[in-house]
This record gives sequence, C-alpha cells and structure tokens, in this order.
Amino acid sequence: MTVTIEIEVPRRGIASDLTEVLGARGLHAEIVETREACTLRVRFVDDELERLVVESTRAIESYLSDGMVPLIVQRADGGCIVRPAGD
Repeated sequence: MTVTIEIEVPRRGIASDLTEVLGARGLHAEIVETREACTLRVRFVDDELERLVVESTRAIESYLSDGMVPLIVQRADGGCIVRPAGD
C-alpha cells in the first residue's frame, strides 16, 4: 500500500512550485483543488524496497569515501554488493 499525505497550501502558484521542490527529493506531489482549498497529495516516487536500496547504497558509499576504502557499491538482485573496483 502506498502511503499518501495531504498538505494544504494557500494557492496554486505555491503548490506548483512545491511539486517541483518535492520532485527533486524523490516525492510525487499532485495538486488537488476544490472551491475551499488547494491541497497537495504527496507520496514517495519509489516503493519501499527501492528507497531502502538507494539509502543503503548512499550510506555505504559515504562510509567508503570518508574512510578512503578502495571498494565500490554495485546494485544487484534487489540489493547491493560491496566489492573491489577491479572485480
């Protein structure tokens, strides 16, 4: 099940700008307007597994970079592998 939240905004112009800002951070925002309000429906673009792989990969890459460890991270089989660059 995809989790969605709603964010009420004062007007469409701001909602439009926010869809771009949120999109750059891996979120999908849809503008929903009624006579009473302008709302954004927001959800993650990727599913939970994809977000988990991406965030894990980023954390491992950061660790390797900070420690100058000569390994790379490669995505494989729904996860990732940490290995020497030449393998």
